[in-house]
Amino acid sequence: MGSVPNQIQERPSAAPKMARPVRRGFMALLRNPRARTRLIVTLIVFLISLMFVFPLYWMLVLSTHTLQEVSAFPPPLLFGTALGDNLSRLLEAFSPLQAIWNSLLVAVPKTLGLVLISALAGYGFSRYARLTTAQWLLSAVLATLFFPPSLGLIPFFLEMKVFGWLNTFLPLIIPAMASAFGVIWMNTYISAAIPRELYEAAELDGAGPMTTFWRVVLPIIRPGLSALAVWTFIGTWNDFQIPLIILNDADKFTMPLALTTLSAMRSSDTPAIMLGTALGILPVFLIFAFLSRQFISGLTSGAVKS
Repeated sequence: MGSVPNQIQERPSAAPKMARPVRRGFMALLRNPRARTRLIVTLIVFLISLMFVFPLYWMLVLSTHTLQEVSAFPPPLLFGTALGDNLSRLLEAFSPLQAIWNSLLVAVPKTLGLVLISALAGYGFSRYARLTTAQWLLSAVLATLFFPPSLGLIPFFLEMKVFGWLNTFLPLIIPAMASAFGVIWMNTYISAAIPRELYEAAELDGAGPMTTFWRVVLPIIRPGLSALAVWTFIGTWNDFQIPLIILNDADKFTMPLALTTLSAMRSSDTPAIMLGTALGILPVFLIFAFLSRQFISGLTSGAVKS
């Protein structure tokens, strides 16, 4: 029985033995030029990512603190307990759910319509690219990209007034479905992704132009459609100029307009403004995550077999 403590005392520690292989592996990693370069690039990318992520994190942190805590120095870096009070003050200024719903009523139909129309137009220009008329029309569409949108702002307002569409969501949806950028994007994507042999094979099978589009072209161009949808949705969600001149009722304000109203009413209430901004960008993150999964599935499912 007396030898047991001695054996326990004489047992060597396992920590140094475990640390030596780790240290040797790290030193071997530093001696490898390629691995060292990868490590440096990874650290640089991590630091750059941290620069972009930290403002979003700090916005969430400030939305959970009181105004006194936000104004203190050094500023808080961890979450607080004043989220409920900030939310109550935010609801006194405007309804975030109503603003989010209004933005969705504009962004979702516009995105769906723009993506569909751009895909059909891009498909037509790509399939009949050899026709002189198609080349002239595509050049005309491309030329419209050189005109700034603000140049037609006054004629657009007068036109919507003649239609009786002021203070409605229609001017934000229907005219915007015709996008020169979307047509050029889909035409370029379809021309690169769909070989002409695929059109000829579909014609031999008896498929017409629209059948070829829905059953052959559409499954292959889903990555391009997803990218255009993400771009359109985010741009529509953040649009401020057109809703500002079209919408008058506060109940119809989209999220950017509602946040501007909040800033005007509570310019010094930083926690409430940060909370409203966080609620405003939350749907964008959710939609982006959903369309990102669609984008990956499109890359794996759509392919041309030679």
